[in-house]
Amino acid sequence: MLLKTEEVKNYLRIDYDEDDNLLQSLMVAAENYLNDAICNLEERLKEEKFKERAKILMYVIIQDWYDNRESGESKDFNYTIRSMMTQLQAGG
Repeated sequence: MLLKTEEVKNYLRIDYDEDDNLLQSLMVAAENYLNDAICNLEERLKEEKFKERAKILMYVIIQDWYDNRESGESKDFNYTIRSMMTQLQAGG
């Protein structure tokens, strides 16, 4: 797992444990999303610069999913997420 629950909670400014299971599910989903979207993710994560950018992208994706979990609407990722994903897909 690329991220730890405490790191995600810190990023989201969550200081309670009630949503830990949800956060862990979102973390797995975000990592799977990157794995499906980026060729050779496992190999590319060995590059520290790429790894740090991938982690930031995962934080942003998790925050988007967490903040919009009750809206019931399907929506596209915002520009920042799309831009970061494109950069990582193109080589990091």
